[in-house]
Amino acid sequence: MSPSYLLKIVTVGAASVGKTSIIIRYSTGTFREHYSPTLGVGFAYKKMDVDEDSVNLQIWDLGSQDFLERTRANYYLGSQGVVFMYDVTSWESLNEVIEWKKEVDRNLDDYRAILVGNKSDLAMERVISTEEGQKIAAQMGIDHIETSVRLDMNVNTAFEMIARAIIASFH
Repeated sequence: MSPSYLLKIVTVGAASVGKTSIIIRYSTGTFREHYSPTLGVGFAYKKMDVDEDSVNLQIWDLGSQDFLERTRANYYLGSQGVVFMYDVTSWESLNEVIEWKKEVDRNLDDYRAILVGNKSDLAMERVISTEEGQKIAAQMGIDHIETSVRLDMNVNTAFEMIARAIIASFH
């Protein structure tokens, strides 16, 4: 293994899209059935390998309530990556991504990002096509991936994609 990286990533998006769940799934391998909103901020730490590099990820889970915006501002500091999340069963959550991008841009100058469409296992309730998510990601100039935190589908891949994008920006 060559260089070791410590990367700070923040996860943002509408309430109940699965921000906390994806972080818990990724960092511990478990899935949490019940929903309870993140009031304030959550945090997880995970070691991973990206090709020849050893990577330590600090993943910050930022609560989505409007009244937390001032608090969130402090947690963007030093972040190199942003995971924008939406729920494929909710147009509102995808539309909110644009507002989240504005908030992130107010607080961060240089960062890499990824757009994650979660709950892809809920086929009968799905309202946003993969193509629609890809279109928004293309407008934002970032990569897109769909996940199912419940089924543990593409969760590791999503974090690997954001880590790769950050590391590539160093070279």
